[in-house]
Amino acid sequence: MAKNILVLEGTALWAKVFEPDTKFNPLGDYSINLQMPVAEGAAMSEQLEAIVQAEFNKAVKADPRLKNTLTTQDVCQPVYDRDTGDDTGNVEFKFKLKAKVQKRDGTYYEQQPAVIDSKKVPMTNDILIGNGSRVKVAFEPIPYVMQTNKKVGVALRLKAVQVIDLVEYGNSATSVFDEEDGFVAPSATIVAETSTEELADVADF
Repeated sequence: MAKNILVLEGTALWAKVFEPDTKFNPLGDYSINLQMPVAEGAAMSEQLEAIVQAEFNKAVKADPRLKNTLTTQDVCQPVYDRDTGDDTGNVEFKFKLKAKVQKRDGTYYEQQPAVIDSKKVPMTNDILIGNGSRVKVAFEPIPYVMQTNKKVGVALRLKAVQVIDLVEYGNSATSVFDEEDGFVAPSATIVAETSTEELADVADF
């Protein structure tokens, strides 16, 4: 059976798509969050909510007693202004992929999301995706029933990211300036005075 791969476009936040984050999972997780206006995310929200409802109905059909104990998990979250606490009118979807997965026989296999640019050329970690980048995310919705808290929801399993408009991570505010004639810091002067012979020696390595 073919996998149900969906695609959503929005503004990227906290992209960890080249190196997995091991803070909460020693085996590592790749992840990215997407924000967009409520209206732009409405169609995807409805599609995912239908998946959650189908999983809820499936669980209740298997055990009718669950009808009064199961509740559904929201597929996305509203975004509030950090300073004022006001609703921004945006919603946020969260995507994740385990870097290592243990199989039933105890062995592990590794996986990672594909990352491409607007022309579908593969990207490497030489350029990191910063907050505010415009991206598309391909993901697989995985419905679940959490027995511990009686929640029915859908995990958004990250498969691939396409960068449409990059805001490079680590770019500082100084990037808005042009080079000008004028004051040169001492450290920059030392670099400028390096002889061409020294530079040639470095280039030989």
